[in-house]
Amino acid sequence: MKRFFILFALMMLLPLCATSAPKGKEKAKEPAPVKLRTLRKAAKLARKNSAGQPAAETNLLAALPREDISDKQRAEIFYLCAQLEENLNGMENKKAYLKAKYDTATLFTKLLTMYQFLEKCDSVDAIPNEKGYVHLSYKGKTHSLRMKHRRNIYNGGNFFLGKRNYAMAYSFFDYYYQVTDPKKDDRLPKIAYWAALCGYMAQQPERTLKYIDRAIEVADSAQKPTLQEYKARSYLLQKNEPAWIAALDTGLMHYPTYDYFFVNKEDWYYSQRKFDEGIALADSLVKHAADKALYWYAMCRMAYAKNDFEACIVYADSTIRRDPNFTDAYYNKGISLLNLAIIAQESVSKDMSKEQWREDRKTMQDFYLKAKPCMEMVRKLEPKNPERWASALYRIYLNLNMGAEFDEIDKLLKAQKENKG
Repeated sequence: MKRFFILFALMMLLPLCATSAPKGKEKAKEPAPVKLRTLRKAAKLARKNSAGQPAAETNLLAALPREDISDKQRAEIFYLCAQLEENLNGMENKKAYLKAKYDTATLFTKLLTMYQFLEKCDSVDAIPNEKGYVHLSYKGKTHSLRMKHRRNIYNGGNFFLGKRNYAMAYSFFDYYYQVTDPKKDDRLPKIAYWAALCGYMAQQPERTLKYIDRAIEVADSAQKPTLQEYKARSYLLQKNEPAWIAALDTGLMHYPTYDYFFVNKEDWYYSQRKFDEGIALADSLVKHAADKALYWYAMCRMAYAKNDFEACIVYADSTIRRDPNFTDAYYNKGISLLNLAIIAQESVSKDMSKEQWREDRKTMQDFYLKAKPCMEMVRKLEPKNPERWASALYRIYLNLNMGAEFDEIDKLLKAQKENKG
């Protein structure tokens, strides 16, 4: 019983022993966060002395996630950072004024960063308070600071455009457009044009599309179809097929002879096996340019895809009359004639003693004879592409009993086979 009592007493003392660590080993308390008032003073001092702005800005931004910082204080932090960036811009500006060495890119990028901080300031400033009310404390200040440097934002866009840094140039033009009253600046239409162009050149379709309609609206007649093409291509980059098709249709409506819209709509019809629609579109454009070989070839291509070989040949002839070196037209015509020859060959009379056999054979031979100059022309125009003409000429020469020509093609095909093997 005495042993049990001693053991119980020791167990009761264990928690006290565990919590009675020496004072020297107590966990050090975390330092209290720097007050915003102190950070504000540091920023003001950095601006006054033209030194220490990056450190002051870093310390301000580090305070943003703190729970003791309110939304209004976060807005103030962004505004103070904007002022620090303005100060850094002023330092580069002063160097330029004194004809000392300065960095033009830094001069402008500091203003861009300032604008970005002002945008964040306005965004946080517009957050409703706990009662759901919005009280804008910085709207006047941010607007004033933007307007003060608006001209150099425009100059920054031109600077980076000249450097072909389209993504940076867009950012400047975008800010300039947003803060400018259209009634007070007749340069805005041109800004919209450059912003859309920069977005396109930077392969950033959402930026292109933001300004493209305004750019098209104010562009001259020579520029409009190109800008409409940029619009269509931007939708294609976004993989937005319905919008892409709609942009093609708009282009065809307003700029029917501009090839991009026609070629891509025809390709889309072809991929969807809408061959009749493709023929109808090409036929509708013939009235705008009857001598344009491309329109006739489009109908030739669609007819061939439909296995309408007779129509394909007619359209191919119309294409070749307008462009004697249109290789694909010769190819489609030649292959169509070969297909007709094969069809005729399959229906040749079996009785060689009958007149019908001779007539059927003549019909078949005529198709091969007509196909021969077509495929030879394909060879002439594309001598280094035997895959397009060698097999077809082999069949033609074989059926026309052209020994020397057949032997030459036969050797060529065998050499090709050996090389691939």
